[in-house]
Amino acid sequence: MAVEDTPMKKLLILAGLTAAACSSGAKDSVTLSARLGAANGQALPNANGAAQVVSGLDLTGVRIVIRRLRLEREDDKTETKISEGPLLLKVTGNDLGGALVQLVAASVSPGTYDKLKLDIHVIDSAPSSDFKDLVDRGVSVLIEGTVDGQAFTFASALEAELEHEGRFQLGGSANNITLNIDASKWFTAADGSRLSPLLDSAREAILANIRSSFSAFEDDNEDGEKDEVDDGGLDDGEHGDADAGDHGEHDGGHG
Repeated sequence: MAVEDTPMKKLLILAGLTAAACSSGAKDSVTLSARLGAANGQALPNANGAAQVVSGLDLTGVRIVIRRLRLEREDDKTETKISEGPLLLKVTGNDLGGALVQLVAASVSPGTYDKLKLDIHVIDSAPSSDFKDLVDRGVSVLIEGTVDGQAFTFASALEAELEHEGRFQLGGSANNITLNIDASKWFTAADGSRLSPLLDSAREAILANIRSSFSAFEDDNEDGEKDEVDDGGLDDGEHGDADAGDHGEHDGGHG
């Protein structure tokens, strides 16, 4: 026997759909951007498509493979996936002067998160042509530039798990987290002297500097600076350190 299509039936169906939508959890869009810069959020000196990171050493291109981007809630320590990747941080030309480069957009549950986690990792196949050179070399980091006028390519199969503590309040129409990378420290030794990418003896120090150069903060207006938070203070999400899961470098080289 056919069931009569009454207003009450329609109301019950609508209520059921609403409940299902609520049970799935509302989500907001969040973007994760990156910028290559200097200390304290300053831009690197940039001219003719190259950025100077230390006297006599200029960068013309940076490519880093990023995987497993996720956020951790401060209340229950559960992780929320932003992207499994692979994502390519590619910075060339005028972008070397501190421009924001969007890595990914995703949907996450609104709330306050206190950690951003990511991996730097080699990949076995290229999802697009931009990855091909890294896959062919078997590396996750590819840095190109000149040192005292001599061209160099610094390539590494670096594998690292990075964790950045901060306060990321997500919810509403504008949500952006900026990954800030201080490239001015990559080729500078602890004593302030220059590390040459042409020397094998400098390699481990350069890789350690790359691992420690990442920080992250909420940056909803996408100006490359930390946002103010509701309590009037500044977001403290600039403290980024590689955790104990850093696996170092497996292979790769420089030429």
